[in-house]
Amino acid sequence: MQNIIKKIKKMDKKIIKLIDIGQWIFFLICLLGIAVLFVHYKLYISAELYKIGIQVFKIGIIGVISVIVCSCGLWIVKEEMHK
Repeated sequence: MQNIIKKIKKMDKKIIKLIDIGQWIFFLICLLGIAVLFVHYKLYISAELYKIGIQVFKIGIIGVISVIVCSCGLWIVKEEMHK
C-alpha cells in the first residue's frame, strides 16, 4: 500500500490537473442527472424524464471512471517512455 501511495505522489502535475478537471466536469454532469431526477420526482412530467435522468447520471459516473483509468494509463506509458 505504501508503494502505491509513493507512486501516486510522484505522478506528473499535468496528469493530476487532467484528472481534476475531468472529475469536475463529470461531477457536474452527475448533478445535472440528479436535477433531472429531482424534477421528475416533484412534477412527474413523464417516464421519459426518469430514463433521461438515469442515463445522464450513468454517463457522469462512467465518465469519472474513464478519466481516472485513462489518466493512469497515460501516466504509465509516460513513465515507460522515460526509462
